[in-house]
Amino acid sequence: MNKDETANSNKSGIENMGIKDFTITDEFIQVDRRVPCPELAKQLLNVPKGVIFAMNEDQVPVGAITAREFLIAVMEGKDLSKLKAEDLMNTNIMEIDIDDALSEVVLKISKYTPYAVAVRDTDGKFKGYFSPKDYQQALKRTGVL
Repeated sequence: MNKDETANSNKSGIENMGIKDFTITDEFIQVDRRVPCPELAKQLLNVPKGVIFAMNEDQVPVGAITAREFLIAVMEGKDLSKLKAEDLMNTNIMEIDIDDALSEVVLKISKYTPYAVAVRDTDGKFKGYFSPKDYQQALKRTGVL
């Protein structure tokens, strides 16, 4: 065994783990960014612990909505019956690729603290959601927790 093979055999496997090792197709739904808030509220009930991604015409996530955005709007006195998803959404979204290494993603998330993490497939199209639950699992798998 040469030096490189020995080094590779000593790795714990974390370096080889990626986003594809997580279930990223759950805990979210996607809607058009122009969906009226009353309809959006109904949709939110279908993902009580997840997120709604507001999508643009090209099916790219441009914002994320949870119950928190509704509460903020109510506290600000906004009339939800007149608003759309794009009026409520949080635009602090990080995009990662399905083939990204888990260790790199964990570092990026801890550095930039995005509101939501959208996953792209190998063609750059929206594939799923790397949720806080996935992040916690990633921290456990990497030994951080």
